[in-house]
Amino acid sequence: MGAFKSAVITKKGQELLAKVVAGTTKLEFTKIKVSDTKLSGDLASMTGIGTIKQEEKVASVVRKNGSNVTVSASFSNQTLGQGYYVRNLGLYANDPQAGEILYSISVADESTATADYMPPFNGIGVSSLMVDLVTAVSNASSVKVNVDPTAGATVAQIVNLQEQIDDVKSFVGYESSDVYGVEIDFPNRRFTRIAGAENLTAGADFDKLNPWGGRKRCILADDGTVLAYRGETGYTEAGATTVEIKKTVDGAEKTYASGTKVQVMVEQPVFYVKAVPVSSKNATSGKGKQYTKGRFYISPTPKAGFTAPRAFYDNHGIVQDKIYLSAFEGCIYDTDAKKYLTEDEQVADFATDMLSSIAGVKPASGLTQNLTRANVRKLCTNRGKGWKSHNIFALTATQWLILVEYASMNAQSVIGQGVSTFTDDGSTNMAVVTGATSGLGNGSGIDPNAGVDGKCSVSYRGEENLWGNIWTWLDAINIYNDKASGVYNAFVKPYGECKDDTTADGYKALDFNIATGEGYISGFGYDEDHPDLFLCAEHNGASNLPVGDYYWNNNDGFRVAVLGGRWSFGAKCGAWYLDLYDTSSHRYRDIGGRLLYVPQTKISA
Repeated sequence: MGAFKSAVITKKGQELLAKVVAGTTKLEFTKIKVSDTKLSGDLASMTGIGTIKQEEKVASVVRKNGSNVTVSASFSNQTLGQGYYVRNLGLYANDPQAGEILYSISVADESTATADYMPPFNGIGVSSLMVDLVTAVSNASSVKVNVDPTAGATVAQIVNLQEQIDDVKSFVGYESSDVYGVEIDFPNRRFTRIAGAENLTAGADFDKLNPWGGRKRCILADDGTVLAYRGETGYTEAGATTVEIKKTVDGAEKTYASGTKVQVMVEQPVFYVKAVPVSSKNATSGKGKQYTKGRFYISPTPKAGFTAPRAFYDNHGIVQDKIYLSAFEGCIYDTDAKKYLTEDEQVADFATDMLSSIAGVKPASGLTQNLTRANVRKLCTNRGKGWKSHNIFALTATQWLILVEYASMNAQSVIGQGVSTFTDDGSTNMAVVTGATSGLGNGSGIDPNAGVDGKCSVSYRGEENLWGNIWTWLDAINIYNDKASGVYNAFVKPYGECKDDTTADGYKALDFNIATGEGYISGFGYDEDHPDLFLCAEHNGASNLPVGDYYWNNNDGFRVAVLGGRWSFGAKCGAWYLDLYDTSSHRYRDIGGRLLYVPQTKISA
């Protein structure tokens, strides 16, 4: 079939999508129609695709990933008296108020080749057209699969059979060389490389694979444009460009003057995960299930049964190709003084100042200023559309990469301890300045400049000090504990605005109780809707196995999460170390924050 330009969701389709996001309806696709009209102008405003040459009922709807589906139909020329060029494909859906509407338009790209031709029936040979339209739907679970049994069969229905086979494979074990996995036997504290990861070694072997090797430091302007990657002209980690840089933005050239403020981020390409609870038991925490043995797979490309981690969802619930993780712990940019606060000066204006990610500065803290989780969130969103505070889902994406690359969760052991073995002075922010691992570039390890493990910075593929040095606030997760009833709930929100002290506003309770008390993690709970999350359900482990990270949760009421540990917490620190001690009003000298940038899909008003 000829090439088609990217599908355009119409305004009527966007209105229906808004209803789906609001939870008032589900998407029900009805027909695919074909026309040969040469369309031009504002496709999004159209309600039809011109003269209809053929139309067919939807034959299958296959969930492609968390936010896209493939809608299929089969066309034949058996009743066609006159041939036509296949210039436009219109996907139609049912709106509960407006009736059947044109949801999206796909237009043939005739810049290099003529559109496909559907000939009239000649009484001898039958010509067929198999149409598979991939379209964004915000949340694939919101699609109502209602296929008319009289519709023609398509290849997609064979794909559905393949999905069922893949479900079996997930338990028997994938053998594909392009799927990379680890099996964890939690009671026996054993990690085994499986599928394509078998016989691979952390580092160079994974550099060749896009989820790992495609991860790289870059500098981002506030509008989300990558101005340079590490090693390119104009790249800097000092927070402002020193040369003029020109980039194409929305189809037009844009000039970024020397002195443009930029943040050092880690570009992370999308990948796809599948968690398989091979065996489980009732959660030690009192509700739900926890893994006893699990298989954790990463695929660089979409596959049946795999989903993109929720970190890649924008505010509309649409999966993005890339996200951008903070290379460094945050310092504050003072918008009045027009300078970065490099010494943790306690003068933040949370209404206008901005959290930043640059090298050579002491991370911001709540030594005396009110650096609560909510105020860190403000400092991040002040930077503009798409900017967020680092959250549980962005953390999870990195956790998966560490797990599969190293066949271990003990990041301190396999990568570096991080800043974790100083003696606390009891009064100051003792975090070391950012940027010590810049010499590693996009690699992993400790400060290459004669760093002493335990007293120097550590980096995982560009993300410096994700554990140790200073605690950082973790967003998109709220904790509510009720000791009297024995309920210890984690509520998570994969996309949209985050809030403190609420279980509403889009937050969803996980299927299991998180653990109460404290200790080294020995088991994680399993949630059907969020199988990618790693949240502690048991803490009978040791400082090295099976996870090697600590956990604390033992206070009543609403609680918030901090990540990683600080300069004096030793073996407790790590990429899985969550402390759930604090209320949302808490601030302290050992807690800071990190940036996150998620590109946003442009949807017409």
